Amino acid sequence: MPAAFGEDANDDHVKVRLIAAAEEELIANGTGGLQMAAIAKRAGVSRATAFRRLGSLSDVVVLVAIRRAQRYIDAVQQLMAAETGVFSKLEVALIYSARELPTDVSIAAMITEYSATAHDPRVHEAAVGAMGEVVREGMRAGEIRTDIEFDDLIEFLVEQTYLAAEGPDRSEDAVRKRFRQWIIPAVEARRGPGGEIISRVTEIENAVSAALAAVQGLTGQLQEGQTRDK
Repeated sequence: MPAAFGEDANDDHVKVRLIAAAEEELIANGTGGLQMAAIAKRAGVSRATAFRRLGSLSDVVVLVAIRRAQRYIDAVQQLMAAETGVFSKLEVALIYSARELPTDVSIAAMITEYSATAHDPRVHEAAVGAMGEVVREGMRAGEIRTDIEFDDLIEFLVEQTYLAAEGPDRSEDAVRKRFRQWIIPAVEARRGPGGEIISRVTEIENAVSAALAAVQGLTGQLQEGQTRDK
């Protein structure tokens, strides 16, 4: 390899540089203009090294999308943290993802290549990081079915996120309808009153508890005020 490239075959940072270069190329030229030679040149390595470290251009799209996905994962987790029931958490996650993910050029490209990326283990790992704990919480609480493996549930939710993000109508109402009409019936627990009912009851119980705590706090403030006035 020419020394001008400044490449060290044992350099752990080569792949990091390549992914950063690929991100810049993807933003600048879109998927239609994405070329491994340009990525290699921008990263200061040979074209052969770029292919060896990154794989195919489809792999490049996934790597860049995963790199950029963390900001969306953080946002999804903040939204879910503000909700109480498992299904409410997953619903706001889907609404946000369907609206925001297609606006990112790399993630939109990954979603477009559905057949090549939906079952990619790196995508699966990112999805587990985004909503895995909520799904596990639902399984433990009897709200989400346990006769299906956890990883299969995550894969199904990834597929539904892709479909919602690619849909002609990505409005909140349309995505909520998809979630309640198709996703909840597929993943809610089969025994007892149903996972969604359990989840909604939990939400109501939490809301009532919060309301009672607020009333008690106000009552205490009123009593303190009356005591001072005497």
